[in-house]
Amino acid sequence: MVMSDPDYRKRLAVLEKRLADPNSNINVDGLLDGITALVADLDFPAIKRIKNVEHFLERYGGQVELINNARMKETDFDVVKVIGRGAFGEVQLVRHKTTRAVFAMKLLSKYEMIKRSDSAYYWEEREIMANANSEWIVQLHFAFQNHKFLYMVMDYMPGGDLVNLMSNYDVPEKWAKFYCAEVVLALHAIHSMGFVHRDVKPDNMLLDANGHLKLTDFGTCMRMDADGLVHSDTAVGTPDYISPEVLKSQGGEGCYGRECDWWSVGVFLYEMLVGDTPFYADSLVGTYGKIMDHKRSLNFPSDVEMSEKAKNLICAFLTDRMERLGRNGIEEIKQHTFFKNDTWTWENIRQTVPPVVPELSSDVDTSNFDEIEKDESPEETFQAPKAFAGNHLPFIGFTYSKSLKLPGPSNDISAPTQNASAMGGGDASSIRNLEEQIRSERASRDDVEKKYRQTLDEVDRLSQEEAILKSESREMERSIALIKHDLKETQRKLEMEADNRKKVEFLLKDKEKQLESEINAKLQISTSSAHSSEKMSSLEKMVNDLNKKLKAESETSSKQKKAYQELQQRHANLEQTHSDFNYKYSELQAARQALQNELFTIQATLDAEKNTRSQESQQTQELNDRVRSLQMEKTQFQTREKSYTQDMQTMQQKIFQLEKNIAGVELDRDNFKRKWETEQQAHKDMADKYAADKNYILRSSDQANQEAIKEIQSKLDQERTQRQKMETKLLELEKKNSVVAVDISQMQQKAASLQAELNMEKDKNKNLGLQVEQEVQRRNLMQGDFKAQYQDLQKVKTKEKQLAKVVEDVMEEKNRTEDELKKLKEDMSFNELQMTELHEQLEAETYFSSLYKTQVKELKEEVEEKIKQIQDLSSDTQNILQEKDSLGTQLQLALAKADSEQLARQIAEEQLSDVEKEKTMLELEIKELMSRHKNELNKKEALISALEDTKRGYGSDIERLQQEKDDLNNRIKKLSDDLVQSKNTEEEKLLRRQLEEEKLKKIQAVNKLAEIMNRKEYSQPSRGGRGKAEAELKRKEKDYRKIQQELTMEREKYNKMVEKMQRDVLEAQQSVYEESQARQRLQMEMDAKDSELEQLRQKLAFTNSDTASVNSGNMDESSLSVTDDSGGTDDFNKKEFADLPTCTDLIGTYRFSLSIPISRFPRKCTDFSNCEDIQHNSAIADFFSLSA
Repeated sequence: MVMSDPDYRKRLAVLEKRLADPNSNINVDGLLDGITALVADLDFPAIKRIKNVEHFLERYGGQVELINNARMKETDFDVVKVIGRGAFGEVQLVRHKTTRAVFAMKLLSKYEMIKRSDSAYYWEEREIMANANSEWIVQLHFAFQNHKFLYMVMDYMPGGDLVNLMSNYDVPEKWAKFYCAEVVLALHAIHSMGFVHRDVKPDNMLLDANGHLKLTDFGTCMRMDADGLVHSDTAVGTPDYISPEVLKSQGGEGCYGRECDWWSVGVFLYEMLVGDTPFYADSLVGTYGKIMDHKRSLNFPSDVEMSEKAKNLICAFLTDRMERLGRNGIEEIKQHTFFKNDTWTWENIRQTVPPVVPELSSDVDTSNFDEIEKDESPEETFQAPKAFAGNHLPFIGFTYSKSLKLPGPSNDISAPTQNASAMGGGDASSIRNLEEQIRSERASRDDVEKKYRQTLDEVDRLSQEEAILKSESREMERSIALIKHDLKETQRKLEMEADNRKKVEFLLKDKEKQLESEINAKLQISTSSAHSSEKMSSLEKMVNDLNKKLKAESETSSKQKKAYQELQQRHANLEQTHSDFNYKYSELQAARQALQNELFTIQATLDAEKNTRSQESQQTQELNDRVRSLQMEKTQFQTREKSYTQDMQTMQQKIFQLEKNIAGVELDRDNFKRKWETEQQAHKDMADKYAADKNYILRSSDQANQEAIKEIQSKLDQERTQRQKMETKLLELEKKNSVVAVDISQMQQKAASLQAELNMEKDKNKNLGLQVEQEVQRRNLMQGDFKAQYQDLQKVKTKEKQLAKVVEDVMEEKNRTEDELKKLKEDMSFNELQMTELHEQLEAETYFSSLYKTQVKELKEEVEEKIKQIQDLSSDTQNILQEKDSLGTQLQLALAKADSEQLARQIAEEQLSDVEKEKTMLELEIKELMSRHKNELNKKEALISALEDTKRGYGSDIERLQQEKDDLNNRIKKLSDDLVQSKNTEEEKLLRRQLEEEKLKKIQAVNKLAEIMNRKEYSQPSRGGRGKAEAELKRKEKDYRKIQQELTMEREKYNKMVEKMQRDVLEAQQSVYEESQARQRLQMEMDAKDSELEQLRQKLAFTNSDTASVNSGNMDESSLSVTDDSGGTDDFNKKEFADLPTCTDLIGTYRFSLSIPISRFPRKCTDFSNCEDIQHNSAIADFFSLSA
């Protein structure tokens, strides 16, 4: 019964519609956001103590986890690179893991937006990008959130912003006209949605892959009211581009409309043509002052060429809002004379070629964006609240999906196949079969391409892992070699330390023996003075000889030092050659990477060609079948026409008339030829102009211009070939026109004479005509595909030639590197021999020099000691002891000298060990480079062989395609007699399409040449890098002014907050004062009550004393009087006292409320009316005063 209620069904339908509507506040995504936000805000320990909250989380906590896992999330994307960063988050270049589509993903921190009270501005940005169906606005594809961030996945604009374009090119007026027109159309799209942008600047104008402009960053947008106005009390926008009326609205005085955006367009146009904003100043106050006084501060520099039309347009934009251009609509902007040109119109500007088309290496090319440093700052998140805070509630309803939506109402399901029965005939069924085959082929092709991409990804991953493992193995080998070398060094040092210790011990023993022998010899000196004199003379001779040897050794040591310095110089040279070798190796790696990339692209094109070839073979087979059927029908028609040959003899006179018509067609053909010759002459003039431009560029530009000219020359050659093809097609067209005229006349004659007999045949002819049109369309499609394949083959041939050149260059580079390696090896072996020889010589010379020095010093000491012994023969044992001390000091000096010599030797050995260490490192690096070089050679040889195989395959494919092309041309010629009428229109369309393509290529070539000529490195070569530095400086100044504006806004917010707090403090102080006054009044009232209570106590005591002497009968007439606030009395009789609680109950309550000890109440009573205790009565009176 309920299901048959129509009112209930209508209400359900309305609810389902609202749930499925993405712009509704109760759509399905919004409701899911609501439950996830509620669970996120309640899932804290302090809040979960509430029983109802705990039950809610137990019921929906797991469901929220299911919702989050099923919906779009950030882990569905791979982050490629960070391309921007702002106050609330950053912008990332991402790739979807499943579809491999590339997007720009904007992250907004929830914590930062809640902290700064800016949690509402992103709604306008989401609404505009989600609901805008315009090609001038960046489209939003997905919007989702988690506990920390909001995510907006939008179109990726690889061309960068216009700031980047203006920093790289000198923008001519033609370019400025184009980009200004696109900005005007983009702003019109925003205004038509009911919004004002308020921050129009080059930073918010992005270029797509084709070079066309799109607007972005709609965080400052604001919706207009019914009058087209905006009311705001804060100045929003960038200082250099802000309008005067927006500045005036700072204090909340005025309002403004969409004309504030047209002011920013005037500033943007001025900046493109001049290079700087019109109201630039060193300070923010100066800039605002110039904007407010724009009538006198707007000037045009004399050194910049600018047309009067451009100046007029800028002045029309930069004027008062009531007189500003565009205030009454976009039509008055479109009608301005500045935008008049012959290249594009306002309707087709999106289809024209822009002045600059970005050159992209891949779909994730970020060359047009600045490098963003990694953010090392800690990430701030919401703290665990002690009570419900609702931090996630402002973001409910943010989730959005453009292409993937949850299912909506399904009550309108109908059978779409009802009309299928109306389509009769075998042609419809065959068409459906063909379409099904095409779909299946496309699906299989997509599967194959997906598998191919997966295998390529797997190969890349394995190659990366292999490279990582190889690098790790090389690092391990290097570390092992270093460890072995260090071990050898430590062993050598230990051995040296042991030898030195043994030598020192031996020297000590030797010196002790010498000391003893000297002491004994002193006793014998007196007897051997003559012998000592002779010995002294011999010692002097030895000293002289040793001095001579010392000089010789010093000379040899200086020579060795020079040789060591030369060795160090050779070592430095070896290091330089090693670095050069590394640089060449890096160049080889880059060339290898480029070859691999080209191989991948060629492989992809080859697979595409194979797939298209298989499809074309099927289509050709179908065409062959169709041609056979048509030929059979043609033979039938021919047999029928033989029966009508007798009637044709009577039509000879009409044939003469047709010949006259043919003569008229020939006249038209001659006119067409003359027109074509004029077009050809114009084309030749343009080619000469290109040649002149090419010669000029060759004289004035560098290699980059030469490459651009080569591209232009190749395009010119292609244009010539296309022109020749068009000439041949024109000749064919003329022939076919003559045939068409004859055939048409024949068919008209037959239709006039044999109309009655051919009624049945006409119906068949109509069906055949439809089939013929279908076949013609298929044939034209195949012709277009064949032409595209031929062009692709030509491109592949050129790429093969380029690859062959690259391979030859690589082989030459390989031979050169091998020769250099051989030379380096020979030099290394020779240097090693020299090093070993010098090392041996150095060791021998240092050893002999140390021996000679020690001998000389010992002999000198002996001579001095002998002299002292001869002089001190008469001294006593005390002198001998002093000599012993002096000998000890001399021994220490000798040991110190020996230590210094040993230290020098150790230093030399350490230097030698360092040289050996460097030698081992160089050997390891040479081995590593040799292995890498061998691997590179093997890979390149394999690549060369693969390219040769593909080349041979391409040759065979080209031959086969040429044969197929010849066959198809023959078949097409056979069918051309029957398909003349429809073919004329198709070929005319084809020619027009080719003419448009030629014009488009010509425009692209001219734009490319203009782009090269307008680059700043070519137009201003004398400035060098100063242009980029100035552009960077200007950009930093703009950022500084923007930050300064944000600072002033923050200060204003802070001042407003301080004023609000001060007002709150004053109000609080006022309330405190009022509270104190009220407390004083209450205190006075309490004092008055206390006095009244005292009076009541006295009266109560007096009445109690009176009732004690009166009997119970007279008790009915007694009364208890209690004074009220007004001074009157209330009488309570005995009956009323019986209704009151007992005295004990009142006293207990009174004691509990005032914390009075029980000792004050010594006895109990149960009847309030008969209580005679004075303390009880006073306590009861206090209780009544307290309750009052």
